[in-house]
Amino acid sequence: MQERQNPMQNAQQEILSGRLGFESLRKYSAPYVSQHRLTVGRPPHLPCFSGQFGINELGEGQTVHQSRIEPEVEFETSFTARDGVLVTVILEGKMEFSLDTTPYCFEVEDTPIALAWTNQTPVAVARRSRQADTLEKVQVHTPLSFFDAAWRAESGGFFDSHTQVLAWNPGTSASRAAKTLMQDQSASPLRKRMATARFAVEAMDSLIENLERLQGSRPQQRISVARAYVEQTAERRPSLGEIAAATGYSVSSLQRAYRATFGLTVIEHQRQILLDYAMASLRKGGVSVGQAALAAGYSNPTNFSSAFQRAFGLSPSQVSIT
Repeated sequence: MQERQNPMQNAQQEILSGRLGFESLRKYSAPYVSQHRLTVGRPPHLPCFSGQFGINELGEGQTVHQSRIEPEVEFETSFTARDGVLVTVILEGKMEFSLDTTPYCFEVEDTPIALAWTNQTPVAVARRSRQADTLEKVQVHTPLSFFDAAWRAESGGFFDSHTQVLAWNPGTSASRAAKTLMQDQSASPLRKRMATARFAVEAMDSLIENLERLQGSRPQQRISVARAYVEQTAERRPSLGEIAAATGYSVSSLQRAYRATFGLTVIEHQRQILLDYAMASLRKGGVSVGQAALAAGYSNPTNFSSAFQRAFGLSPSQVSIT
């Protein structure tokens, strides 16, 4: 007699094959479990991840999705996200994803991170989960039909944009609402629904507050904030998409404003800062040219030496000797 797989094992096979979308995931798993361990293969079953999962509908097409993923192997999922506005509060861990092949990566260090984007049409989303990289997040998806002309007018164009990712500190209220929803799994159905609705309200309120802050800052102030962010995070080498999201720009508008204001691109400035760090390290001593190259983001010492020579008129070895 052939072993029958449970709904979560079926879901796991669909995840690993890249065929599973949100609608199918809800159909396979939401009615069955809130705590789960997904496996694939028979026999033996290969553990993929364990954790917590839930999807709740609030009406008018709005849904709240909470999950805690604890990967046991590295895997990717891909799906097509329907049009709407997605607000995510990341409570713990790293979230790697791409929207129509544009990559993003956000990792919680001390405080939760809020993300939001609008897609006017369905968009291809891919997510990568790496072994031992726990991810705990709560999301609310709101269809575009929810937002009337007044909402759109006050969003500064965000609700009319497409895949422009914003990132900000969600604040105490939205963070607390997300944590409550994740932790209160034994509550009554009524209290769970109240916690779900509270998170949706607090997350959207946090988004609106962030949009108001961005609109209240003048263009020159905004690009100065972007420059400061590049300087503060250069050693971590965030992607262009992450920098744009953290400073309230689309990638293209950030590039245009940065070059027009400072005469170089964001990545050129980032590399310049790292070369300055390399120069300081070599002058101080105690590091090799190879180590300085890696710290500056160059895996090839020859490329590092060429860039260093162009920037300072000296080779790294000359600085190291002196």
